Amino acid sequence: MKHSVCFIDDKIPVAHYSEYFDDTDIVSSSVIKYLLKQEATIWEDVVVKNMCEKLLNEPGNWSVSAFTSPDFYNNYIKDTIYAPEIVIYDWDYNYGAGSDESEKHLQEILKSSYTMIFVFSGSDHIDEINEIVSKEEFKKFGDRLSVVDKNENNSIESVFSQIEQKERNNFSFAYGFEVVRNSNKAINQVLSDISLLSIEDFVASIGELKNGNSYVSSNEDFIDAIVPRYKSILRNYKVYNIIEKEKTGTPNIDNIRKVWSYRLYDRNFYNSVQMGDIVRDSENNYFLVLSSDCHLLRFWEKNIGFLSLIPLMAMDSDETKNRIKLKWKKSSLNNVKFSSLTNNAPISVLPCVPIDGEHFADFIIITKSIVTAEIRKGNDADKMLKYENLADYKKVTSISDPFKSPLIQHIFDNISGYGCPDFPDDLQNDLKKKVEGMLS
Repeated sequence: MKHSVCFIDDKIPVAHYSEYFDDTDIVSSSVIKYLLKQEATIWEDVVVKNMCEKLLNEPGNWSVSAFTSPDFYNNYIKDTIYAPEIVIYDWDYNYGAGSDESEKHLQEILKSSYTMIFVFSGSDHIDEINEIVSKEEFKKFGDRLSVVDKNENNSIESVFSQIEQKERNNFSFAYGFEVVRNSNKAINQVLSDISLLSIEDFVASIGELKNGNSYVSSNEDFIDAIVPRYKSILRNYKVYNIIEKEKTGTPNIDNIRKVWSYRLYDRNFYNSVQMGDIVRDSENNYFLVLSSDCHLLRFWEKNIGFLSLIPLMAMDSDETKNRIKLKWKKSSLNNVKFSSLTNNAPISVLPCVPIDGEHFADFIIITKSIVTAEIRKGNDADKMLKYENLADYKKVTSISDPFKSPLIQHIFDNISGYGCPDFPDDLQNDLKKKVEGMLS
């Protein structure tokens, strides 16, 4: 699989040909080839030169580009869609004694995209750099950050060895290029589909008429309009057919929880309160917002100031465990499987909720325990309920679809669903035997 590599190094000798090339812009693979072919070109960093030659000799495997400064790189990605999978980052810039500019730029690159970074430096700085990248703010990037002493004889081999290991073991690195490429194709197809519409027609179709003389649409309206089409197109661009990995041991439950947390929750903050939000009060109690989005848009008119909530009980709380033991017997769980958010029980589980960053907590939802909170009136101009009106509650996260709608419906069914008298036990057992006899 082809990977993109970017060198950020002031030793790329493009400035020697300033009449042809702009050294503040991206240095393409064609320019790097030109520099390598010119016998008069002086490469101050032989390791970088050798690595460029190795990569460019395998064009089917590598896409190569470069920048002569981290500032030029950051300026470029602000205005251009560009996300290299591998960055060879030169630490040794002339920022002056005591400067932390290299450290700041490194952190910014790590935060901006999924990129595997190899920090290249001379041996006299290696200990200092290792100490910096061991800081708390870099620990979460540890799986894609490596420091390489470019004066070591096997420095290039070390880089390629780590890349090969990532290809075997890391999903984002192995399939990230296809995800990005197909995502770009899908969004371009969506934009092509709507390209015949004028701005007025598009806003009129997704927004609402305001004061009888103008159409208004929000960012949420735009996203809601294009995402379903984007998803349907993206499904046709296969990132991979089938992945089959031999089971070598027990899966890492922490990693499984992390993946499911990404699937289940939307961590973005929206100022408006929405159905499916998880909130926390001043006493550290957690709740799920049950009021509908339609009513929340005109909260004081529709809900007369009352917000419907379902309490969430943390599974690792001793108080929660004792309360559940008092109200439910273990035998009640015999035929219950907590296989999804909508299992067939009067309690459900809400797992892997992201709390304060990286901690994931599991909660129990007692689906019949609806409560209401009276909310003070907001600004007279506000119709919708906003978090600035919730003085006693802070947003934690939101449940994402396709999980939110089934869970909310499941809760409502448990609160107000129709009941029906049970058959006598003997008839139940007889019917059960007959059904079992029909099963293969």
